[in-house]
Amino acid sequence: MDTRLCTRLAFVAAAFSVLAALPAAAADDCKDTVKAEGKPATLRDLGAYPNSLLAWRSAVKEKYGGEYNSWRYAKDAKVDCTEKDGQWTCVRTAKPCKDLLSRTLGGAADAVKKDCKADSLSSYGAKKKGNKEAEEQAIFGWEIDTRKMHGKEWAMWTNATATDIDCHDVKGGIQCIAIGTACKP
Repeated sequence: MDTRLCTRLAFVAAAFSVLAALPAAAADDCKDTVKAEGKPATLRDLGAYPNSLLAWRSAVKEKYGGEYNSWRYAKDAKVDCTEKDGQWTCVRTAKPCKDLLSRTLGGAADAVKKDCKADSLSSYGAKKKGNKEAEEQAIFGWEIDTRKMHGKEWAMWTNATATDIDCHDVKGGIQCIAIGTACKP
C-alpha cells in the first residue's frame, strides 16, 4: 500500500477518534443549584459583586469540591444586587458544573502537586469595550497584585490553580475579576 495513503488513513482515523471523544469531554457534569450571599459593601461593583463571587465559590467548594466552583462553567447563573441603607448586597445563584480541565483530564490534574499559596487572590482589571480585553486586564491585575504580595516567581496566571474569571457590564464597558491561587512554576 502507498505510504501516502497509509498516512492519510491514519490521519482520518485519528480525527474520527478525537471527534468521538469530544461529546464525552463536553458533557456537562452539573450539581444542584447553589445560592450564596456576599458580604455587604458600600460599593456595588468593587465590593458587593466580588464578595458574592467569593461567597458562591466557597459554598460550592464546601458542598461539591473545588472542581465545581468555577463561575464561568456554571449553568443558569444569575447575580442579583440590592441596596439598602447605603450598603449593597449581591446574591449569586447557579448550578455548579465541573470545570473543563477536570472534565477533560478526569481529575488527573489533581495528581500534579504544585507549590501553591494557601489562599486565593482576586483582582479587578481595567474596564474595556470587549470581553476578551477585559479578561486580559483582570489577569494582568491579578499578576500585579500577586507580584506585590508574594513576589514575581508566584505571579504567573498560567501557573495558578483554582482560577476563575467573572465579567459584568459596567457603565461604558465590561469589567472582569480574576481569582486564582498563586503557584510557583
